[in-house]
Amino acid sequence: MKSKLLLATSIFAIFALNGCLDQVTEAPDMSALACTTEPLDDDSGLKIICGGDSVGIVLNGKDGKDGKDGKNGKEGKSGADGKDGADGKDGSDGSSCRVVESSELEGYDVFCGDEKVGELRNGKDGTDGKNGKDGSSCRVVENKDIDGFDVFCGDKKVGELKNGKDGADGKNGSDGLSCRVVENKDIDGFEVFCGDEKVGELRNGKDGADGKNGKDGTSCRIEENKDIDGFEVFCGDEKVGELRNGKDGADGKNGSDGTSCRIVESKDIDGYDIFCGNEKVGELKNGKDGADGKNGKDGSSCRVEENSEGDGYDVYCGDKKVGELKNGKDGADGKNGKDGTSCRIEENSEGDGYDVYCGDKKVGELKNGKDGADGKDAKPVEILSNACNVLRSTTDMFSSMYDVFYCLRPNEKVAFILRHAARDRNNTGTNGSLNQTGIDQSTQVGQKLKKLNIDDFFYMHTNVYRTQQTARIISENKGQTTGSEDEWKNTTSNEYHAQNMDLLESWYIRNDNRKKDCQGQNSWGWSIYSKVAYEEYDKKNNSDSENKAACEDALYNIEERTQEFISTYFTYDNMHKMTLAISHDQFLVPFVIAISHKKIHDDSNYTLQFHKHENNFNYWINYLTGVAIIVDPDNNTTVIPVTALDDGFLRSY
Repeated sequence: MKSKLLLATSIFAIFALNGCLDQVTEAPDMSALACTTEPLDDDSGLKIICGGDSVGIVLNGKDGKDGKDGKNGKEGKSGADGKDGADGKDGSDGSSCRVVESSELEGYDVFCGDEKVGELRNGKDGTDGKNGKDGSSCRVVENKDIDGFDVFCGDKKVGELKNGKDGADGKNGSDGLSCRVVENKDIDGFEVFCGDEKVGELRNGKDGADGKNGKDGTSCRIEENKDIDGFEVFCGDEKVGELRNGKDGADGKNGSDGTSCRIVESKDIDGYDIFCGNEKVGELKNGKDGADGKNGKDGSSCRVEENSEGDGYDVYCGDKKVGELKNGKDGADGKNGKDGTSCRIEENSEGDGYDVYCGDKKVGELKNGKDGADGKDAKPVEILSNACNVLRSTTDMFSSMYDVFYCLRPNEKVAFILRHAARDRNNTGTNGSLNQTGIDQSTQVGQKLKKLNIDDFFYMHTNVYRTQQTARIISENKGQTTGSEDEWKNTTSNEYHAQNMDLLESWYIRNDNRKKDCQGQNSWGWSIYSKVAYEEYDKKNNSDSENKAACEDALYNIEERTQEFISTYFTYDNMHKMTLAISHDQFLVPFVIAISHKKIHDDSNYTLQFHKHENNFNYWINYLTGVAIIVDPDNNTTVIPVTALDDGFLRSY
């Protein structure tokens, strides 16, 4: 099959030459040919045999004329930026040429994609066999003038095979595909070459007297650079070279013979061997721990975090994102995908790091730096992606609850406080239950959480049945074993869930007798929770002092009371890894307003100012909407508004 694919590449070039073979005015007598092909020993092409004699060879042709699309890449004439020109289409458009045996022709049909583009017919034996002797078989002769080959059948030239020209930025294909690393003892490290050009150096980190390797960045790293279609190599803060993705070479072998590079741990050198294909091209050695082991504290351990947006992984060393690992794209003949260019990283708890796989094969490991003598308790801080930093800093709009899980560091804990799922308007009170919409909403949340394959939750709820019901349905559909409905009803606290009465709006009430005076002209008791949170009071006699005084008597200071709740129930040492607390709208409205600094809104600039828009539920919080509370081991807390539904605002009731 491989020979046919190689032959197909050459055949594709023939038929791309404006019908060169069609220019034959008088086809030679092809009888008595009976030609066959055999692959060359180095797999660089095919030997053509007619009548038992070798009459010529067909080398693997370069990309055909459709490489002209490469003009789009003019910005990188020297290949320095490595951007693929439009001629990159050869990888997908021209890799599918093939030769299919046809008994009817006593030869072969030639297909490119789904289109038949030509035929190869075996010559018929002549009556006296002279055809075999007098050269009626076809052959290929190199022609440097056309940078290709002339095709002869017998003594007549019937066509040409021209090498495809590189696009403006496509020189990598011919003048420096693979990058390599060469040891240089003079610099106590390695020189990095791409083609014949030295592009940088990798120097081994020196032993620090006090373990400063962690701070000084002696460990080398790779950062993706899309402009060069490859990676930049840094040691510490210095860029020491580049690794560019190899373009398809003249014989197209990149796709099949191992152009993907990998890293394999080598205990002998206390580091890693670097392989491209089957060839070892260099080494990366680990910096040594300093005398007092500060590497552990300073963040010398490297780690990998999945980046779903980048279709790969972010690589961190200490507090700094040092690069990315992206899944490899299919090469010119599509084989890369099969051969294992799609790499992934799996955590290896035994190895204190990660295993690196390309396809089904483990190709190396990324191990965390070892703690020094006094650094065993150090917890390296992990830097988040830009998208996660944006998510975690967005306090004025509701983010998706599910996105939060992608933006947690491994040593952080998280609690979600959400309003219960939907109920009928008049089904209130302690025994009020969910309606069918609410049951469906809770079921869907549980199913989504199950797909995320996250840790089990500890559940919190109030004494109101619908909060308990919401939590139980979510847990069941997430796949947690938390007990039957009767067990939940008859138990206020166990290993799976606990009743917490501070999740009620009473947490904010200072004097219940003053609520009515705070309510003012609005008929909804809900209004006071948004009114006090926004500090927007009703005016009487051109003064809001009376209503303000009543509201301040009725409710605690919202911001202070919100922070008090967080510090009471969600400090690192007293919270579970994952918590889901189900509460009520009158608790969550002031909570969200407080943590958003009164800026919460949607795309249409609706807010939670229900007290100003009576009966308009565009201004009220939706079901299964609330906040996420993220806490690290030092009790640094991040609180953001979230929703488990598509909308954080109720809209209708």
